[in-house]
Amino acid sequence: MIYKMYKCNSFNVHTLKTDKFKTSHIEIIFRKPIIKEELGSYSFLMDLLMESSLKYPKRKDLIVKFEELYRTSIYGTTVKTGNVLNSNIIVDFINPEYIDDKNYLEEVIKLPFELLQQPNVINEEFDLKTFNIVKERLKREIKSIADNAFKVSIKKAFETMDKDSPSSYSLYGTISELDRITPASLYKVYKRFFKENVCDIFIIGNLDMDEVVTLIKKYFKHRYINDTKLMLKVDNKVKKKEVIASDTSDNIQANMVMIYNTKNLTPVEKNITFQVFNYIFGSGGLTSKLYQKIREENSLCYSINSMYLKYDELLVIHVSLENSNVKKAINLINKCLKEMAVGNFTNEDIEDAINNLCISLDLAYDNNVSLLNNYVFNYFDNLPLIDERKEMLLKTTKEDIVSLVKKIKLNTIFTLKGKEEE
Repeated sequence: MIYKMYKCNSFNVHTLKTDKFKTSHIEIIFRKPIIKEELGSYSFLMDLLMESSLKYPKRKDLIVKFEELYRTSIYGTTVKTGNVLNSNIIVDFINPEYIDDKNYLEEVIKLPFELLQQPNVINEEFDLKTFNIVKERLKREIKSIADNAFKVSIKKAFETMDKDSPSSYSLYGTISELDRITPASLYKVYKRFFKENVCDIFIIGNLDMDEVVTLIKKYFKHRYINDTKLMLKVDNKVKKKEVIASDTSDNIQANMVMIYNTKNLTPVEKNITFQVFNYIFGSGGLTSKLYQKIREENSLCYSINSMYLKYDELLVIHVSLENSNVKKAINLINKCLKEMAVGNFTNEDIEDAINNLCISLDLAYDNNVSLLNNYVFNYFDNLPLIDERKEMLLKTTKEDIVSLVKKIKLNTIFTLKGKEEE
């Protein structure tokens, strides 16, 4: 694999040349600091831009074009990464070496920038029919979140922790916020889009990268230079005493969420040690301390797992259980964490965690998206590349993990109670 970065004034192109895969993958990434009031509009915008354009005014027109390009796939996503909003355009296509068409690569490269820069707009308003199609799709997405007890409990737990923290913000907003967006107001957001965002383009595949970059520069007329220094970390405040709150739902079972701050971690602790700790503690499936203690030994829950949100500096534990078991589950979770803090786990636990984490890293070599993402976060946040991370994992000791646990402090306990049993 050969990595190279091309500086193109208003954007950078990062290329990873490899003949390992039969397909190529492009991510056009626009990044800006999160502003709560803009999240719904940005999610709407990225979905709408990939739905049609002036040249392809209907979705079926685009689908025909995708078929002509041998089932090339193009879509948009909006993702929250800590304190940064990523608006991404994703392109997947067959490597040109397998296609007997000399214009194929140029047509593939041209298309996403055509969708991006020539939207389906008349008189400074997005096409109403397409606008309403996307709007209804987003409404269904918002409603599906409201019907998912796991997602609702996590959302309410973050809001209990701090409703003004980016960690608690919803990417899609509410139905009422969505209803206030109009074709004209969304076009105003679009007109600010290129100026407000930092742009980087990442490409992996068996391509002539010099040719690809030449084509990008030909079709991407991006004029705005944005040197904003983006901070990924969310500064979620530590509380002197944890907040305990609850709400009720129509679900049969309860969903309990515990949120912990993880402050002042070193780069090695943030990227390596915490992964080993969390595997042993709660993310390692059937072998984790939480699963063994809460489910196997005490039969208190239906499911339990822990999630490390690195850029939010949070550890989140989610438990699905009965209302009557909440208090006992909290006590046992606290007991598990105290055991980790005093080193009550074995060297075999550490070896098992490291081995499984290394296997996961090795699997990234077999997937072009995972492989590219390592370079994305290496560039955005100095995340060590795969081989270096494996070497660092192998050096992790019990003392490293015990030292780390001392930096974890309980912030919030939230329970979304289920219906009382008759």
